Amino acid sequence: MNAPLSPKQIEYWPLAQLKPYARNGKTHDANQVAKIAASMAEFGWTVPVLVAADGDLIAGHGRILAAAHLGLTEVPVIVLGHLTEAQRRAYRIADNKLTELGGWDEALLLQELQALLAEDFDLGLIGIPEDELDALLADADDRSISDGAADAIPDPPAEPITRPGDIWALGKHRLCCGDATDPSAVAKLMQGEQATLMFTSPPYAQQRDYGAAKEKVGDWDALMEGVFTAAPVAHYAQVLVNLGLVHRDSEWQPYWEEWVEWMRKCGWRRFGWYVWDQGPGLPGDWNGRLAPSHEFIFHFNRAPRKPHKTVPSKHAGETLGGGGLRGADGTVHAKTGTGNAIQSLRLAPTSKVSTLRPTRSHLRRSWKWT
Repeated sequence: MNAPLSPKQIEYWPLAQLKPYARNGKTHDANQVAKIAASMAEFGWTVPVLVAADGDLIAGHGRILAAAHLGLTEVPVIVLGHLTEAQRRAYRIADNKLTELGGWDEALLLQELQALLAEDFDLGLIGIPEDELDALLADADDRSISDGAADAIPDPPAEPITRPGDIWALGKHRLCCGDATDPSAVAKLMQGEQATLMFTSPPYAQQRDYGAAKEKVGDWDALMEGVFTAAPVAHYAQVLVNLGLVHRDSEWQPYWEEWVEWMRKCGWRRFGWYVWDQGPGLPGDWNGRLAPSHEFIFHFNRAPRKPHKTVPSKHAGETLGGGGLRGADGTVHAKTGTGNAIQSLRLAPTSKVSTLRPTRSHLRRSWKWT
């Protein structure tokens, strides 16, 4: 074997000295380049590009485009002076195709994703398309068990660990086993405190007949009135309620109207109505309707409020990736733009948040009532 198994040194060349290969078969759209650039910004430059002695680029075209995107003028390179012209051409293909032959242990991958989520790490930096990431996380609770009894519901223990009225201390947070419409349970949870902010995501009308409980809400308005009658919030609190669309008889239903008016009669101002953008909207088999990519946030308060203090955003200047449109063949195609820069400022958090809380049903963006 005459080919060296390890490079003798890593050199640093001016970006302008590198010559991209005109017939490179691997494509890099703007969305992918933005993701590579974001990865470099987070992890640093971890893999040098491969070049011939004359500066002809052999591997690393995407990294070079990302370097230009970041405004870099010098890049790390490994010179492969021993390759013939035929070997250069072959390696350009092999460098990309050999990595595609590997597979994934999805159970282990999911464990790693969950660990990253627990650390509040930005999963947009790891290269998994957003729709695949959502599917992995959403299906986490539905994966088959070894005996094939994925839908089996275990019998409740004879002596349950948690009983109504129990309060669990989770660091600085408290979790109550009880009914959010029961004033005594709420009072026990809050221990005399009142929240200045309450964010909750209740069932959407009577459409929630799926999930672990598989129960329908009998009287939605009564449920909502019970919750907000017992809500342990200060007079100056901000209350935000996440609700999604429900369709009946081929029409969307404004099922929240009577409850919103009830809130108003109870002294709550209809302060704001926001749209939660959940990502790219894709055509769906909804009897001719497009699958919605949004839900609503209803914002209530009682007293005039001062503007929130604004603070610099952690992600200011980054670009938004992901997105796409589904073609007639069902394939989701990437967007051609790099996205909009994330805003430079964000609202400062409030000091107390009600622990009448929604919990993540698949660890990412979908929420369920507890």
